Amino acid sequence: MGHRLLDLTGRRALITGAGRGLGRALAIGYAEAGADIVICARGEERLGETERLARAFGGSVTAIPADVTNEEDVRRLADAAGAIDILINNAGGAIWQPWQTVSLDDWHQAFRLNLDAPFRLIQLFAPGMLERGWGRIVNIASVYGSIAPDPRYYDADWDVSSYFATKHGINGLTRYFAPLFARQGVTINSLSPGGIVTSDQDADLTPTERARLERFQEDMVPMARLGGADDYVGPAIFLGTQASQYVTGQLLVVDGGWSVW
Repeated sequence: MGHRLLDLTGRRALITGAGRGLGRALAIGYAEAGADIVICARGEERLGETERLARAFGGSVTAIPADVTNEEDVRRLADAAGAIDILINNAGGAIWQPWQTVSLDDWHQAFRLNLDAPFRLIQLFAPGMLERGWGRIVNIASVYGSIAPDPRYYDADWDVSSYFATKHGINGLTRYFAPLFARQGVTINSLSPGGIVTSDQDADLTPTERARLERFQEDMVPMARLGGADDYVGPAIFLGTQASQYVTGQLLVVDGGWSVW
């Protein structure tokens, strides 16, 4: 019974922002768990590499280059994806500018990517889940969707106010929709990573960034290490399976215990 509860065979999952990092790890993890996957990202080359890696597990992989902040692209994505059982709103980013001077255009761009796009995809894909009586929506938030910034994690001049606002906002969407969908077999939860670096992200780190992360893991993480793809993908798969059928409206934090200190 336990294996069946965690089996994704026959389920179709859409993962946005799958070109690199956590999105790529999610795509590969879901493919390995037996799901048929639809992946999208703006960068075709990186998306193609994710597609190649995911195909190694033998399931169906559909790669659709798309910008989730563009309505035409989103509609094209929805048409090409078809019926989706699991929606993973992973695409996101940050505008690194001081709060005193960040322009409203840049502020709004962060909202379009981190908050408006997940809402629009829920609008498009949740009705089919509700009609079929089964669905999973996983909103990728952040440990910073529920706590304040800690300057020890980044440089002292780090400032990304729009990121914090949008990640708190995505958790609001999770909690708003959970009771609306609960009686129709559709769950929605937030997955909040913190201190996780995937292998492709690690390869892009500068020596200064790597040294800072090493100090962070020693000083701030009870487990005294950074998280990797396996630490993150397992909880994400759980939220997409039948095993999570009685879990909705929750914020699952994956941070090695960082936020409990």
